[in-house]
Amino acid sequence: GFIHRLAMAFAVTDELFGIAISRPGVLNPYYYYGGMAVAIPGWSIGTACGIVAGAALPERIVSALSVALFGMFLAIIMPPARESRIILTVVITSFIASFAATYMEPLAQLTGGTRTIILTVVIAAAAAWFRPVQSQQKEA
Repeated sequence: GFIHRLAMAFAVTDELFGIAISRPGVLNPYYYYGGMAVAIPGWSIGTACGIVAGAALPERIVSALSVALFGMFLAIIMPPARESRIILTVVITSFIASFAATYMEPLAQLTGGTRTIILTVVIAAAAAWFRPVQSQQKEA
């Protein structure tokens, strides 16, 4: 229902996205809420610890650790991409669009975070429009 979708959308993080796409079929909202109950406090505490550690560690180490974030994203995305051509296509499209947006005006003038948000919304909307989930087609 709409309320469950709204509540679940509130807590979309990388980790929760990972557990959501790893479940086949329709996602039970209470499964997601259980993930939220663990992930949100963990993410908040981890962020606070990261701020403290980032201030204490040398710049070289902080820079090296930022690469680990990309490794985590790949670990979340690769298993579903191996199983689904649609997800693989969206991932590859995202990489290409992100690279292109770095050089295309007016997107190139925006910050990296803003470009990422815009590309995420546009690519996700296009994927949902052209390849809707089967259960949503039946409801329509």
